Amino acid sequence: MPELEVASDTTSELSRDDRPAYWREQVSANQGGARVNFGNWPKFHGALKVQRLAGYQLGDFQNVQFESTAISYERTRAEIEADGDRSARLLIPRRGALGIEQNGSRVLLKRGRLGVVDWGERMVLSHEDDVRGWILNVPTSSLRLSPKGPPHLELDAHDPLLGSVLALAEQLSRHSDAMTSSQFLQISTHWAGLLAAALDERRAPEATKFAAISRDARMHIQRYSDDPRLTVKAVAAHLGVSRRQLERAMQDSGMSPHSCLLATRTERAVQRLTDPRYTGRTIADVAYDSGFVSLSTFNNACRDKYGASPGQLRHQSLQSV
Repeated sequence: MPELEVASDTTSELSRDDRPAYWREQVSANQGGARVNFGNWPKFHGALKVQRLAGYQLGDFQNVQFESTAISYERTRAEIEADGDRSARLLIPRRGALGIEQNGSRVLLKRGRLGVVDWGERMVLSHEDDVRGWILNVPTSSLRLSPKGPPHLELDAHDPLLGSVLALAEQLSRHSDAMTSSQFLQISTHWAGLLAAALDERRAPEATKFAAISRDARMHIQRYSDDPRLTVKAVAAHLGVSRRQLERAMQDSGMSPHSCLLATRTERAVQRLTDPRYTGRTIADVAYDSGFVSLSTFNNACRDKYGASPGQLRHQSLQSV
């Protein structure tokens, strides 16, 4: 499994003129495309701490603790199409309030509330001076939002499930410097599963039943995809359902059990393949370490998802270092 990366950045030691460009670079690297507008750029100050697995790609699990003076981030159709990130973000204010606009709704998110933003839809996130909060990435394999679904821009943390989400987010931040990569992934999949369950509770009982199966399947795949013995049949057996039930449950997520398992293995393998620490491992080694039983399957999966062979992806990564 890739190592856990924890990095802190601040504008404190930069000149006043260099701060806006530096902050835009941080936003782009951590969150993808967004138009950044500073409330008062000559006096702008920002700081953040990022926690994620090595080989991070947009939409992967990530925990960002931030604080800054007044600012707004606008994600337009152009930015969405440019980076292709269709995941979600969980917003948790810790001091001050976060303003969110999306799909014709506007909320002012205060402490004790949580908000989920669809990163694949146009949105604006803004706040005034002296605000602190967390932004946690929610991968599409853990939560796929529907425009016709229940409201999710403002959620009450007093709800038992959402309160548990908040508690796990606090654990991530509190133990960030001593946590292992396995612990980070375990906690992240748990809070993402609880978040999905909290949103699913607003749907019909049958939908909730299938949503729970789908959520548990995705979590199981996230944890054990490196094991080549993990198959769709094995996932269904672990959950105590038939293969047909599992496939029906995952239809709403837009991803079949097979494609979810293949995508997870492919993403993990490419993370390792493009990590300088894995340069001593052959492409075949990386494929087998990531749960593939056939090198040709990994080659085809890479071409389908990234439009390049594993060797080309590794070469491009090394060239950019």
